[in-house]
Amino acid sequence: MDTDQIRKLPADIGKALLAGAIAAAAAALLFFVIGLIAGGWAFAAGLEAAKNGLLFLASLLLFLLAGMLLMKGKKPEKKPGKNGWRDHFHVIGYKTAIAVIAVAFLLFASVADYILLRGCLH
Repeated sequence: MDTDQIRKLPADIGKALLAGAIAAAAAALLFFVIGLIAGGWAFAAGLEAAKNGLLFLASLLLFLLAGMLLMKGKKPEKKPGKNGWRDHFHVIGYKTAIAVIAVAFLLFASVADYILLRGCLH
C-alpha cells in the first residue's frame, strides 16, 4: 500500500460503517415495529425483536462472507478499469465492506441487548 491508499483507508472504512449503520438502523426500526405490534405494544418486546432481527441479519452477512472466502479464497480482488464499486470505495474491497457492515449490525444489536440487560425499560 502506498501513502495515498493508507490515507484513503479510514475514509473507506468510515463509509462502509456509515452504510452499515444506516442499514442496521432501518432494519432495527422495522423489527422494532413488528415486535412492538406482536408483543402487545410492550417496548421491551419491540427491542428484543430488533436485537434478534439484527443478530439474524448479521449472521446472514457473515455466512455470505464466509461463502465468498471459501469460493474464491483470499486472493486479491481484480481491479477493473471502471467499476462502480471503486467510485465509493478506493481501497477496500467488497468482502471487507461486507465485514464492516456486519460489524455495524452487531454493534446495533449489542446496544439493544445492553439496554435490555440494564433493565432501563421495565
